[in-house]
Amino acid sequence: MRAADCLRLAFDNLRQNPLRTMLCALSVAVGTGALLLIAVLGLFGRTQIQAGLQTLGVSGLTVYLDDRKEGAALDVQTVTKMTEALPQIASAMPIKAKTGSVRAGHRSGNAVFLGANQNLGDVMHLKVLEGSLLTERQAEYGDKVVVLGDELAQTLYGRENIVGRTVRLRMDGQDTYYTVIGVVKEQTGALGGTLAAIAPHLVYIPYACLATPQDNADQVFVQCASGTENSAVSAQITRYLTDREKIGGTVRVQNMSGVIDTVQQMTDLCTALFVAVGAVTLAVALIGVLCSMLAATHEKTGEIGVYLALGARRRDILRLFLLQSVMLCGFGGLCGLGLATVLLRFGASMTLQSGWLGIGLLALSMLCGGAAGLLPAVRAAGLRPVDAMRK
Repeated sequence: MRAADCLRLAFDNLRQNPLRTMLCALSVAVGTGALLLIAVLGLFGRTQIQAGLQTLGVSGLTVYLDDRKEGAALDVQTVTKMTEALPQIASAMPIKAKTGSVRAGHRSGNAVFLGANQNLGDVMHLKVLEGSLLTERQAEYGDKVVVLGDELAQTLYGRENIVGRTVRLRMDGQDTYYTVIGVVKEQTGALGGTLAAIAPHLVYIPYACLATPQDNADQVFVQCASGTENSAVSAQITRYLTDREKIGGTVRVQNMSGVIDTVQQMTDLCTALFVAVGAVTLAVALIGVLCSMLAATHEKTGEIGVYLALGARRRDILRLFLLQSVMLCGFGGLCGLGLATVLLRFGASMTLQSGWLGIGLLALSMLCGGAAGLLPAVRAAGLRPVDAMRK
């Protein structure tokens, strides 16, 4: 039997029972479309979370004290000596934090003020949009300068580039005027609307504006040297501060890179679970196709006997019903993917992700259609011509 004849017969078989064909195609369309929607939305959410974590700029290690006691302070001098003593540390920066608000004219916004130094760009991955970050002199002498995010700049002045402008920072009930020297990509805004509302804007000012060099730092951000393990550096920092510097308190070192990896693993797991739910939907649809093909082969038993009696080979019968199943699932999958793509058009970035994924799912639905039609096709090909014609 020629391939063209086999294709024509398979199409005719599908057309002879349009209601069953449309219902089977609809079930495949629902399963395939749902799988595409779930997969794209899961991958899009995973990408957004990863982008938000990267924009936060947290990586490396963060050092802080628990159970503060009598002893040496975790101050600027201690951090400097620790950096010099441990070659595995590429850069370290003490952090002092306070909450308050930023105001320019009649516009204002809540913020967390972080006292930082010239190592800000080394320990936090900030994207500088305008101006520059803090210099060593500004951090040491406590110049009234500030680095803030682009979203806060838009809130205060209605534009991104506000380098040289003056803002009023309110901390501890006092107002102080600062000059903007840099604008960076907003960090907390990348987390999305709800989380961004909880997490206020991050504003960086010289460390000396919030604390003296002898004050305890709230935290110390540490960036490890390339090729070193964060866990090994963490143990060295703990031993150095406890045994050598006699820090008054319990030293805690948190691996921020590990936290990010854990969050990313959780997002990967959630994405896999969503895809699994969609795969179950498609599997249920394929069971329906299997039942439909079994019914079709039973109805066509007499015709199968005639084909065999006229000289059709068993592999021709096998190919006929396999092709019929593949065409059925291919049509249903194409309709489902088309509808899902239309729905995804509301989000341009999500649509870009659905291109190759949709092609892969269409191929998968056709492959699964072949698998679903294999058993009915084998049963049909195994019929004896005389027995088939009697039925």
